[in-house]
Amino acid sequence: MIERKKILFALWIVFNFLLIFSIILYETGYTLEGYLPAHGEKALKYAPILYSQPNDKPQLILYSFDRSGGVWYYVIWEREKAGIPIIDQFYDYIRRLFYGSAIDVEGIVVYPKNRTITFETYGHERIRAKFDSSNCYYDRVTIINCVENETHVKVYVATWNHLFTLIPQNGTVKANVKMKPMSPTDYIRYSIFRRMNEGIKEAVIKDLAIASIVTVLLNTLIYRFVVRRKY
Repeated sequence: MIERKKILFALWIVFNFLLIFSIILYETGYTLEGYLPAHGEKALKYAPILYSQPNDKPQLILYSFDRSGGVWYYVIWEREKAGIPIIDQFYDYIRRLFYGSAIDVEGIVVYPKNRTITFETYGHERIRAKFDSSNCYYDRVTIINCVENETHVKVYVATWNHLFTLIPQNGTVKANVKMKPMSPTDYIRYSIFRRMNEGIKEAVIKDLAIASIVTVLLNTLIYRFVVRRKY
């Protein structure tokens, strides 16, 4: 009987902690930290040309600049769709928990000064490629005619969760997507700070600490004012 009570108590604590942590993570951590105003003609001049599946085109591209001269292009989709309902629902839940919505945002960064482009490809490996007026180069591979009008690199959506490649993909079409500078409202709405690795790590660590404290305080109060009085 005592062992059963201990197990139930442990399960209760775990449930409390996970519930509190989920609520705190979902509701907090949306900040302008890291936001830099978008400006300059280079954003349009070096914008990548995106190719995607016809039934999975992005909704919008937002751009901003970093302090090293890189132009960040944030490609926005309504959600990730694996085509398997249970997986899609699970991914939607995780994205809502960590980012506040099921919206998927993937980044492409172009450095005009040294003509370099970087993004995540298969297995979330980060690709860093050089390009000239017509070709791209990375890992001792040359991709012919991957640049249009000397500055626009052709980037293809390679996977259902919107990872990229420079290698042309069967069935993809040019995605004519609206592009605009990122505003402070956009930065918060799409939880850009959280989508950066350090941002989400910071949010999770902070919220884990808060959830631990709240769980201890809550259960201390329950024990003191409910359990002890009852028995």
